[in-house]
Amino acid sequence: MEYRRKNTRNDEPSHDHPTYSRLFIVSEKKVTEDEFRDAFSKFGEIEDLKIPRDHNTGEPKGIAFVKFSKTSEAARAVEEMNYKTLPSTSRPLKVMVAANRSEIQSDDNDEEKYMRIFITVPRSIDEESVKDVFSAYGQIEYVRMQRDRNTGDSKGFAYVKYRRFSEAARAIEECDQKYRAIFAQPKGYNNRRQETSFESNINHLAASSSNMRSSLISAMNTRPEGYTRVNFMCSPYLSQMHVRRIFDIVPGMLNCQFFVDLVRNYGKGTVTYSNQVSAAYAVEKLHKFEYPPGIRMFVKPDNSQFDPHEQSFESIPNVVKNLKNAISSSTVSSSPDLAQLAEAIAEASKLIKMATSGVTDDQIPDSNDLNYCSVKLPPPQPLADIDSQVAKRCFLVCKPQPPPLTVLRDVFCRFGDLINVYTLPGKTVGYARYATAKAADTAIKTLHGAEICGVRMKVLEADDEAPPKKARYDH
Repeated sequence: MEYRRKNTRNDEPSHDHPTYSRLFIVSEKKVTEDEFRDAFSKFGEIEDLKIPRDHNTGEPKGIAFVKFSKTSEAARAVEEMNYKTLPSTSRPLKVMVAANRSEIQSDDNDEEKYMRIFITVPRSIDEESVKDVFSAYGQIEYVRMQRDRNTGDSKGFAYVKYRRFSEAARAIEECDQKYRAIFAQPKGYNNRRQETSFESNINHLAASSSNMRSSLISAMNTRPEGYTRVNFMCSPYLSQMHVRRIFDIVPGMLNCQFFVDLVRNYGKGTVTYSNQVSAAYAVEKLHKFEYPPGIRMFVKPDNSQFDPHEQSFESIPNVVKNLKNAISSSTVSSSPDLAQLAEAIAEASKLIKMATSGVTDDQIPDSNDLNYCSVKLPPPQPLADIDSQVAKRCFLVCKPQPPPLTVLRDVFCRFGDLINVYTLPGKTVGYARYATAKAADTAIKTLHGAEICGVRMKVLEADDEAPPKKARYDH
């Protein structure tokens, strides 16, 4: 039947672009599509208009979705049309923002989130200077610079609160891109979400860390288990930061490598400790630990590791000797034993790989999987020299948490001349540094709005780097 929708909700994108540009309207059932267009087109370009109908009768449900090309257009429509009456109706319209197609934002007490914007600013700028710039877009209630509690120095971020939704939207659309303006999250949003999903269980474990350290000291008198590295499997939705926090509770952690297996949908990696007792204690305490609550982690010893201070070190002379004999035999003999030579080469290669890498090939995600990256990627390119001059930087925003650093490096190196890519500790932002502006521009054009390991990315042009300071980057 013609009135049935051709697409299901699952066929629609989960989020609209730009943010808050789709409206949800409650009206009388008799209002037609033409009447909606006549009433709302004066505010801007309507990209989509849908009137849901009852699947059984085909009758309108008395609601409509109107998608504008700009957030400021949708904002003006909300301000002008909410509680207004159309010529053919007697009941006022109820017009509100639909944050996405499956979620209707109808909480009138949460309207402030449409009026507060979050910006990045130079550390030297003050509140009055920010107000002078952003008052061009509307009436400002306040500017709140984020400052260090100890020094009082600016952190380079600020909140700007407007009187009207349309003013905040206009500021985001028209201000200089260097401010990277976005709508601010509701107050307390991050704390509520993080505590309920991840932090409560790990905080309980961390609270007992003093007892754990005492138990570990007493365990020093026990016989070592013969390994200093452990393998683990966990939820694929954890970040590198979450995993490090868990394993660092056990004293002596040296290195933590974490990857996501996108085919099998789980996280995995290795953790190296400075001594065998710590590694054994991590297996004892963290195996089957639930993190996040309800999802178990599995931690087991890695007995295949190469440790130059353990018995594996003693096997090096034998491997070298076998390889040397195989090569000599194949050189002087008219019919060399190729099987023996191949076995000696394989044994030496395995030893070298164990000595130089704690991660096997099957731990690296498959870049051909669409879940790895939602856009088609060119082949990997070699990294630029770490001391290369930075021609342009990309600013990365990745929520709810950054993908694994190995994945980011693999994705961003494919555009050539990548110096390094890194995320800020405990943050959802980071930078990719390129030796040529062309490579950076291509990365921005290709990856902005793409999904990497299920994380939607914003990739924007970053400001020029400040004068160099001593800092450590992953590369």
